[in-house]
Amino acid sequence: MAKTYRNSAEVLAEHALRPDLASPDERTRETFTKPHERRMIYNGTMPIPAQNETPAGVTLPPSNRRYAHRKVSPFNIVVILILSAVFIVLYIGNIIAVDQLVSDIHKSDVRLQEIQSEQEVLRARINQMSSLERIRKRAEDELGLKNPTDAPGWIEVDPEKIRTVEETSGNH
Repeated sequence: MAKTYRNSAEVLAEHALRPDLASPDERTRETFTKPHERRMIYNGTMPIPAQNETPAGVTLPPSNRRYAHRKVSPFNIVVILILSAVFIVLYIGNIIAVDQLVSDIHKSDVRLQEIQSEQEVLRARINQMSSLERIRKRAEDELGLKNPTDAPGWIEVDPEKIRTVEETSGNH
């Protein structure tokens, strides 16, 4: 028993030229109203009718079987669940890492603000400690230094004394 195969173009042409349907709208309406007719699968076997029952030149349509919905295998379900779990774990890990980085950045910003405020306090302290009024007051109180009231004058040194000092020091 030889099998004959028809290509999809022949099948489509046959459906398009069927005399019982006048327009494409009716064909689509038939598809939606009679889905059970389209859900048949040819199983590859055709019963051979008796010769006296069929007129000459008439061919019988192949016997079809109902379309059985394919069950989803447990392996596919397990694979999908494992992949989903992996993606969820990666996503949550990413969220945790981003939150940790944001927390570290916030801590660094707070520390930077503290350091900058300490620097400002130290600059103010340096300016206060190096003021001339403070230095003058400490020099007068602790060391007993005072600003002179009269203008400085020239000191005259005797040249004879300069020579004696040079001779004793040995620079002659």
